[in-house]
Amino acid sequence: MGILQRIRGGASPETRLLEELAEIAGRHRGLAVRLARHGARCAYPNIARGLGELSARASEQARALEALLRERNIWPRLPEDPAADGASNWQRVSGDLALLLELARAMNRQALQWESIDAALAQRLRDVALADNRDMSELRELALKCDPQALD
Repeated sequence: MGILQRIRGGASPETRLLEELAEIAGRHRGLAVRLARHGARCAYPNIARGLGELSARASEQARALEALLRERNIWPRLPEDPAADGASNWQRVSGDLALLLELARAMNRQALQWESIDAALAQRLRDVALADNRDMSELRELALKCDPQALD
């Protein structure tokens, strides 16, 4: 066991949850960047426009999470770049969808865990999770419109 794991092991549940939330906020920011990049690469105007709109909403969600963290003097983690984006619109959008699904699940878990610690924060996290769920259905529709056989 490393020293960081020992230090984190002794941290309060609130501190541990804030560390997880900082990671989630960074991943939300990364999703917004990915969606914007994938929208710019898309040759289909309707799909590109949809990805751009989703990118703007993901950016809003990231800002909301960053504000929650700033209120608690925590910095969000930097987003990580994916190893590979994919060779087609379908691969890229499917990867974005998988990331958004992970983030929505993480947000729901966070909201549930914060419920007994800070009900107001839990409600704000639930609002982000609901927005993620709405965006997920739209992103799923965009993924279905992409041709999985086409290479860019």
